[in-house]
Amino acid sequence: MKNLNATNCTAYSNGINSPLEYLNITTPAEFKVVMDLLCYYDSEKKTSTISRPAIARDTAMSVSNVERALKTLAQKDIIRIHNNYADNGRQVVNSYEVAFLNYDMDEDKLRDAELALKFKS
Repeated sequence: MKNLNATNCTAYSNGINSPLEYLNITTPAEFKVVMDLLCYYDSEKKTSTISRPAIARDTAMSVSNVERALKTLAQKDIIRIHNNYADNGRQVVNSYEVAFLNYDMDEDKLRDAELALKFKS
């Protein structure tokens, strides 16, 4: 179930005024994943914690497409992935920091992402 106390995403640190501005630097699949991460954003922990299968269910995408989108979002520095482990060493659900909420994106990576999307079109 989605967190209904999701953060208000209207004023980011480097000029992004709306989550819709993510459209300029992401593919449609990446955009859906970022919007889902924002739905699970915990303002106290400053992360989104959700499993890949849950993201796939929420976005009507396959798990492999979600994994691909997460990987490219991390490469573009739009998200940062934190692997979490239980006390016994077993990996548990990852948590994700989202650019503009937690940190400023690397401007070079942002510029490269925008250029790549322009050439794709």
